[in-house]
Parts: sequence; structure tokens; C-alpha cells
Amino acid sequence: MQYAGGSILGGEFDVFGANLELTLSDRIAVFGRYGYGSYANTAFGDLKPSYWMAGVAFVGLFIENALAGIAVGQPFIASEIGDSTQTNFEAFYNFPINGNIGVTPVFQMITNPANQGVNATILTGTLRTVFSF
Repeated sequence: MQYAGGSILGGEFDVFGANLELTLSDRIAVFGRYGYGSYANTAFGDLKPSYWMAGVAFVGLFIENALAGIAVGQPFIASEIGDSTQTNFEAFYNFPINGNIGVTPVFQMITNPANQGVNATILTGTLRTVFSF
């Protein structure tokens, strides 16, 4: 369970969320999250957006101790903003170099950015390296 609240640009917000992670076997897990927010006094009026994400992860895919995953989600569903709903797709593969270093290439595709159907699809790639000591 999650909660965040505060103020930004003169308006108040409250956001509630729930995460679910379920291990199906020692090699496969699924995850999901759902959230709901309330933003008062925005330039678009009072907003009550929701968001969701779901995915699957694969442990030890191709390499021992590696972790691969794919996910899809919609980070801000609000009919008051835009003519479409942004959808994010992500794929990653975390592979260990050794016990202290892991490298993760990440690919993202974002359709209808900023909830606008006229905005072109965004493709991004990231290479993340984590050093653990």
C-alpha cells in the first residue's frame, strides 16, 4: 500500500496505491499496481486520475542470477487532460557481471505522450549499471 500527499503549485494532492507481486515459480513472477489520485485546484479543475501497471519477470533467463522483465502501464488516466491516454511499454534485462556489478539495458516505448494523440511515439533506451559494495 502507498500514500503520498502534499501541495504543488498552490494545489493540494492525495494519491493512494497498491502493489501486488506474485511468484509463480522460482523462475517466473507477475506484478501489478493500481493507484488513484485527487488533485485540487489545478489549471484543469479538480482532477481524479488513476494509473496502473502490470508485468512479468523472469529470473535466471539465459544467465544464472539474471532478471528480465516486460511491463505495460498507463501513468495518468484523466479524461480532463488530452484526447488520448498515454501508455508506457518497457522491457529490461539485468545481467550480473559479477557479485558486485550488474548491467541493465532498458527499452521504453511511450504512445500518446502527455495524453495527446497528436504527439509522436517516444522510443528510449537506457543502459544502467549498478555497483554494490
